[in-house]
Amino acid sequence: MSLLVQVAAAPATMPTDNRLLFAVTVGVVVSVVVFTAGVITTLLRRSDRRRAEEEKLAAMGTATARILHQIKNPLQTIVLHSDLLQNEKMVADPLQRRDVADAIISESQRLVDMVAELSVYASGAQRALNRQPLFVDDLARQVTANEAREAEESGVRVDATGVERAMVFADAYFLRQVLDNLVRNAREAMTDAMAAGRMSGREARLSVSVERDGGQAVVRVADNGPGIPADKLDLIFQPFWSTKGKGMGLGLAICRELVEGHAGRLEVESTVDVGTTFTVRLPLYGDGVGADTLPGLAPEPVVGAAWT
Repeated sequence: MSLLVQVAAAPATMPTDNRLLFAVTVGVVVSVVVFTAGVITTLLRRSDRRRAEEEKLAAMGTATARILHQIKNPLQTIVLHSDLLQNEKMVADPLQRRDVADAIISESQRLVDMVAELSVYASGAQRALNRQPLFVDDLARQVTANEAREAEESGVRVDATGVERAMVFADAYFLRQVLDNLVRNAREAMTDAMAAGRMSGREARLSVSVERDGGQAVVRVADNGPGIPADKLDLIFQPFWSTKGKGMGLGLAICRELVEGHAGRLEVESTVDVGTTFTVRLPLYGDGVGADTLPGLAPEPVVGAAWT
C-alpha cells in the first residue's frame, strides 16, 4: 500500500493537527523519493551519454590509427623512391629512372584509391540512392562479363549461367558497386591462393547466380577458394579490417551499408579450403509490389553471417 493510500486510510479518530502533520510528513517523504529517483535517473542518463561519448572517441581513435597505418606505407615508399631520384647515377640511367618513377606513380595511385574509398565510406550517412526499377540479372551478367575478362589471365573460370529474371527497386550505380566488389574480392582471393600454392589440384571457379525466392531476389557470389576461418567471419565487415596488404579495408563495410540501404541483407558462408559464398537478398519489385509497398528485409542473425 502506497504512502498516499496510507494517508487516506489514517484513523478518523486521529486529532486534526496530528493528521495534518502526518499528511505533511508523508508528502515530504514522497517528494524526497521522487526527487531522489529523478536525480538517479539524470545521473544514469548522464553516465550513459558519457559512456557513449567515450566509446565514440575510442572508435575514432582506432579508426584514425588504422587509417594512418594504411597511409604510412605508400608514403614511405614514395619518399624513399623520390630520394633515389636525387642520385645522379640513378637519374642518368633511363631504366632505373623509369622503375623509380613507376613505383612513385603506383604508390601515389594507391593513396588516391585509399582516400576515394574512405570518402565513399564517410559519405554513407549522406548518400542519396536514386532508386529505379532494375533487372538485377542484367546487372549480374554485365559484372560477370567484365570480371571474366580480368580473370582469364589469372586462370579463374567465371560463370553466370544460373541467372533468373528478377526486378528490384535499386540504384544501378551503387548496386553494381556491391556486385563488382564481391566478385573482385572472390577472384583476388583465389588468385592469391593459387600463387601461394593453396589451390593445387583444383580449378579456380567463381559463379554468380540470381534467383527469385518468394518475395526476394537472391544474388549469390560463390567461389571455391581458400575460404575464411570461422573466427574471422565476425571481422570481415568491420571498417578498416582487411586480410589484404593494400586498401583501407572498407569495401565489405560499404557493401553492407549499400545493401541495407536498399532494404536488403548481405550474408556470408565460408569453409576453409572449400570456398566462400556471399548472398545479397533484396525485395523483389513488380508483380503488384510498388515502390511505396516494397517489403523490407529486416536484418536478422543468420548462421555463418557476419553482418549485424
